[in-house]
Amino acid sequence: MNYDDINKSFRPLNKALDGLDKEIRLQNRLQKRQGALKILKMVSADMHKKGASEHSIRIALKGHWEYLRIVTGVTLAKSDLSQLNNPEQTAHQDVEIPGTFLSEIATQQLEWLWEKRIPMGKITILEGDPGMSKSLLAIHIAACVTTGCPMPDGTPGKQGSVIMIAPEDGAADTIKPRMEAAGGDPSQVLLLNTVESLDMKDVKNVNIYERPFSLSRDLRELEKAIKQTNAILVVLDPLTAVLGHNIDSSRDQAVREVITPLSLLAECTNCAILIIRHLKKSTSDNLLYRGAGPISLIAAARCGLIVAYDPADEQKRVLATTKNNLSERAVNLSYKVVQNECGVPYIQWLGENTHDVSTLVGPGINLSFARQDIIKVLQEASSPLEAKEIAEQTGQNYKSIRMTLIRMHEAGLIARPFRGKYITLNHPFMVKRASFMNNSKRNPGVTSDASVTNVTSDANVTDTTSKSSKA
Repeated sequence: MNYDDINKSFRPLNKALDGLDKEIRLQNRLQKRQGALKILKMVSADMHKKGASEHSIRIALKGHWEYLRIVTGVTLAKSDLSQLNNPEQTAHQDVEIPGTFLSEIATQQLEWLWEKRIPMGKITILEGDPGMSKSLLAIHIAACVTTGCPMPDGTPGKQGSVIMIAPEDGAADTIKPRMEAAGGDPSQVLLLNTVESLDMKDVKNVNIYERPFSLSRDLRELEKAIKQTNAILVVLDPLTAVLGHNIDSSRDQAVREVITPLSLLAECTNCAILIIRHLKKSTSDNLLYRGAGPISLIAAARCGLIVAYDPADEQKRVLATTKNNLSERAVNLSYKVVQNECGVPYIQWLGENTHDVSTLVGPGINLSFARQDIIKVLQEASSPLEAKEIAEQTGQNYKSIRMTLIRMHEAGLIARPFRGKYITLNHPFMVKRASFMNNSKRNPGVTSDASVTNVTSDANVTDTTSKSSKA
């Protein structure tokens, strides 16, 4: 090949480069023109706000334009120049206002996946101490969604697909058997514990491998999965396992960088996102500060749920609401964990529960074995017991049990109907006593139940004894 041939072979490339150069010059001119217009409009708007006359604005614009034309070499179209000759019009054509006017947003009705507990298009947090069956509860909720069955409180349910990201539980021996035991449809559940990734370290041997799902890296993958499966519920169990190794779960700003996009994803897909997290050891009286991680987690959630022991029965659990920014709070629900014939656990719902949520997991009132024994003895007793009687029946030290009873009463775990005597909150004695008190107010001096009369006479004797001892 001679020189002419080589030169000919480069002609298409040179021509392409010339075209590219022209395109770049054109883009530069366009950017200069847009920049000059932006500056002139800002000058016009600022002077207009300050109350300058049209004549003053016109003079200022001509001066700025002359400067820009000479220094930058920019040219403006006749339509642009005509705008500059009308300061009033130019002022109103200021830089586009960011954001969206509320009037331009279509009003939508709030939807619930589980009424008053789990909203659609929002984040909900389910929390509790380890071993409180939070994961089992999430599977039960997911099972209701896959079949469209009513929710545990009898409210109507929504039917749809579910995405579960639960890397700490085995899919074959835990998640699927529990889903089936809860009556769910496994074909409607997508497990997204891992995602495919390219190993680009070795250019010659590019490898595709699976790595753990990470919210900080794989939010787009989650969005694709939601859209492809038409999922209406995503379960993240637990949050700390899916944040990503590069996210410090104790730093507020780091967590916000993940939770904020996740909240936006829930809104744009109208998918309910249920996050599971543990409680931390805390002395705070506010339950919102008891969850592990920074406060930004519960702040981003519109609803918060908590699972705790039933103070009256250690075999039962209570599902309560700690936060609801969208409606009134739902009533507490009781349940217990049972097993099917194959030994797979599932949840048996027991109806409403009247315990105050602040007494369930308040600081320093976790149900130790000693406290469980106390509650068991009080529940089985026919009437309120003194500290000495409780100590004898539980085998605990009398001095320590007196202090324990005082603390349990202050925390709202047990009742003290008489001085020095204790009973459980939902004991039949307390129900009968409350009924008698109400009847006494309506009909003074009238009693129809001998046992109730004995209750009041015991109370009178106790009160008289206490008064005599004080005297």
